[in-house]
Amino acid sequence: MIQRIQTVYFILVMLLLSALLSGVEIFGFTTAKNYFSYSVYGVQQFKSAAHPPLTKSEIIEGSVLFYFVIAFVLFNYYAMMNYKNLKKQFRLARLALIIYLVGLLFVLIVGSLGLLVPNASSINLGWGYYLSVVGLPFSYFAFKGVKKDKEILESLDRLR
Repeated sequence: MIQRIQTVYFILVMLLLSALLSGVEIFGFTTAKNYFSYSVYGVQQFKSAAHPPLTKSEIIEGSVLFYFVIAFVLFNYYAMMNYKNLKKQFRLARLALIIYLVGLLFVLIVGSLGLLVPNASSINLGWGYYLSVVGLPFSYFAFKGVKKDKEILESLDRLR
């Protein structure tokens, strides 16, 4: 199992998504009096008067993104562990790629348009943004690796 390259890619996707669970900021929104930080745990508000040291406030809005990331990491693990059934692994890898792409687009559109904080004067990208974007090519490479293994197996079946 570990000798197959798609396993490495699945592990990289799971590690990058699991890093989001540490609470890294995906987006930061600056308003006139406050700074809002969006992570997988939701939107947190920080009080700031012309950017002195920020004091942490409570979580304003909980996030479904937390549960989505956990479920998606487990889904990638399930797809990786179906290496004995290549047809099923191919379908799961394709589904994982589509779900990752749709989820990433949703988070980017919501964050980029400032829908979480309507009166934001500027939007800052955090490390979580880059971690989530970097994981998409690895998900694609895992899908391509499964597809290549499936094609090799089908060509061997034709020779028999």
